Amino acid sequence: MVTSNSTIDCIALANASEPNGAEALVKTPEFAEFLREHLSETTMAVTFTKKDGTDRRMVCTRNFTAIPADKHPKGGTTQPATKTDAVQVFDIEKQEWRAFNTSNIKHIEWKVQ
Repeated sequence: MVTSNSTIDCIALANASEPNGAEALVKTPEFAEFLREHLSETTMAVTFTKKDGTDRRMVCTRNFTAIPADKHPKGGTTQPATKTDAVQVFDIEKQEWRAFNTSNIKHIEWKVQ
């Protein structure tokens, strides 16, 4: 038996037995919030489909210690979390703020050097 106190783990376990469970999971607001929280502590590489249909790999974070001070949002925080699958992140390679929709994610690399 697998148990977890994490909301996202519970959702993942619930969806695991369903057809296209992973695809359904990434479209939930809970998954977007999960990513926002983890990106506030670490850097990840996210591959997603852009609006124009092309794929993009972006090394990103929401961790202010990894973001240059002059690029911090005014007021000291990113936009408040919403009940959508949009995630606002700082693109490490382009040194700019960007956003992606979790429903367009194809791959996530959790440990990026």
